[in-house]
Amino acid sequence: MASWELLDEKGESELHKSRLLNVEEKPFKRITKRLSSISAIVSSAIQSDPAGQNGGQTSSSSQLQEDLTFDFAAFDSSIARFQFLYDANERERERYDADKQRILAECQAARENNARLREQLEDARATLARRKKFDELAEKILSNRLLRPREDQSAALEKLEEECKELERESETYSSTWKERRDQFNRIMEEGMLLRRQIRDEKEEVDRREGMNEGGEDEAEEQRGGQTPGIEPSNTGTPRPDGDGQLNETPQPAISVDGPTPSVSSPRPDRLQPLSADAGPTSGIGSRASTRELSQPPRRDDDSGSETGEDIDMEDSRNEDSEEDEDEDKTPARNGDKMEVDN
Repeated sequence: MASWELLDEKGESELHKSRLLNVEEKPFKRITKRLSSISAIVSSAIQSDPAGQNGGQTSSSSQLQEDLTFDFAAFDSSIARFQFLYDANERERERYDADKQRILAECQAARENNARLREQLEDARATLARRKKFDELAEKILSNRLLRPREDQSAALEKLEEECKELERESETYSSTWKERRDQFNRIMEEGMLLRRQIRDEKEEVDRREGMNEGGEDEAEEQRGGQTPGIEPSNTGTPRPDGDGQLNETPQPAISVDGPTPSVSSPRPDRLQPLSADAGPTSGIGSRASTRELSQPPRRDDDSGSETGEDIDMEDSRNEDSEEDEDEDKTPARNGDKMEVDN
């Protein structure tokens, strides 16, 4: 198959000159030629003799009429062909315009589609880059043998949550327990202070009676030095006066006054021990002694100073114990330690 190439300007002009235009112009040229020949025939016939050539003119006119009819028929067919070509060209131009618009729309759609596909391509490339980076991180994580599977991690997290809840419950229990312990300790300290006062009163009573007994013995010796010894009266059925025998029979408290004050770390009893039965008369003596305080001389300064010092020591120890309780309340409880509330 021959390959067609574009012609230059000279070749195009030669092609226009050599086109089949003479074929299209032939019917029109024949009509013009026929009309010129008619005028020549008419002019020649006028100049010639009309009588001698009448029969020949009739035959030539009929032949001329037939030739004119054929020429005009050919011209009419040529004009019809031109009209048909014009209509066909109009339809082809309309079709070409429709094809052109369709092709332009397709081109625009293709451009838009290419732009959309380009955006999708960029997104896909970015997603691919993220996935590659994620794969690298996942490979580093999964290659670590120290990490456990997800199921084990979930179980460990649930276990830790349960332990945290249990620790919260234990913390609430510890707070209530320490509050009860603090209240109990405060009651114990109050009872200890009360007991200390009672022991101090008893000690004062014993010291006072010892002084009275020593004064009575001195007076008795002075009286015996001036009198003759007589029969000692019987004590049966009569109350015994205050003397050595009763002093020796007075029960001493089991708690030492100079002993250390109980601290928080020392174990405490569940409740205070009741006083012994022998302490009853002593307390009674202390109550009777309070009615005689007006008649007794004032106490020595050193005794009051020692008692005041003991009270101050007791108060200081109590404050230190309360501070230790507050520090223990602030200290977080350890795992596994359980505390029981003393009832």
